[in-house]
Amino acid sequence: MKNLFYAIILPLLFMAYSASAQEQGTEKMGYGAGWRYAFSKEGRQEWKPEFTLRYMSGFTTSAPIITGGVRIDEKRTFSLLLGRGDTYIDHAPGDIYTIMTGVAFRRYFHLGKRKIFAIYSDLYIGAGWIDKVTGKYYKNTATYEEMELIEESAGDVILIGGWQPGVRVRCYKNLHLFLGPTIASDCFGFHVGVGF
Repeated sequence: MKNLFYAIILPLLFMAYSASAQEQGTEKMGYGAGWRYAFSKEGRQEWKPEFTLRYMSGFTTSAPIITGGVRIDEKRTFSLLLGRGDTYIDHAPGDIYTIMTGVAFRRYFHLGKRKIFAIYSDLYIGAGWIDKVTGKYYKNTATYEEMELIEESAGDVILIGGWQPGVRVRCYKNLHLFLGPTIASDCFGFHVGVGF
């Protein structure tokens, strides 16, 4: 498991650092000035909507996720997310279905002047509302005793949060494909999606 983590994450971090260093060398305004400009009157006129449809899958969890937000410049996007999580509980067996909502922030590190390829980093945090649990109870046929095998119940709220780094390929204008690993409170796996 550790080797998989190092094989995926470390090269992505190295590429992101290299792209960031290259970008810092060619960028005319500093880090703070870039943020100030993005939220200034002139900067807000450049804001554009950005949406993504993605699917994440891990060892026991999968979820389609929709995000919608605003791209404040070519490097940063803020968005809201909505998803439907399904976590399989092997020992029950059963499933926990969750409606996920939250906020997300994406940072791009462009590779090259044409900005077709980019390394990105998504951070998200929010809440998940458990709306359905299957396989919660097991009935022993010999004693007719019911045992509770899944502690979570419908109506419970859980904290969700995660990091999704990856590679983005821009196809046309802002239409892009992306993929990468997912390291989250409810999932350790990968994600793939399309943005526009």
